[in-house]
Amino acid sequence: MSAEEAFDPLLRFAEIERLVGKIYYRFSHLFLSRPELRDFWWEMAREEEQHAIILGACKAIIANYEEEALDPTINRDKAEELAARLNSFLARGTPSLTIEDAFRIALDIESSEIDVVYGKLLQLGGPQIGKTMENLGVPASVQRQKLKAALRRFCSEPELLQAAEKL
Repeated sequence: MSAEEAFDPLLRFAEIERLVGKIYYRFSHLFLSRPELRDFWWEMAREEEQHAIILGACKAIIANYEEEALDPTINRDKAEELAARLNSFLARGTPSLTIEDAFRIALDIESSEIDVVYGKLLQLGGPQIGKTMENLGVPASVQRQKLKAALRRFCSEPELLQAAEKL
């Protein structure tokens, strides 16, 4: 996205959700030989893709609405900051990641502002549309609970287990 283009928060944050999905898809491929772990990451990736699609649908639904007031924290700078952090995760050599590394990255992502921004963007069309859109996908709170359960199951590192409890 060039600086001259208008900032479209719904499209930009849909791209960010897709970046998260891409990271989780890579994790699923990293752990192909461990079916339960592979399937966990695949499902997390699918849910992130769902979030991206829901943001796109939200954009289509509110296309003819009057200009909605956007939360000032949802801006180009925040989007670029989050995208840069996600791209840094993608730039890492995936085959060298351990299970703990993958969960550490996921904890970083899931404790970032991405879910807060997602929730605010869903509300642009008003509370009824926001609730409808939220119900179409897996809520972020459910994803965090799945992440906690998987982390407890596949990791024993105390630092990670403590971080998971703060989600």
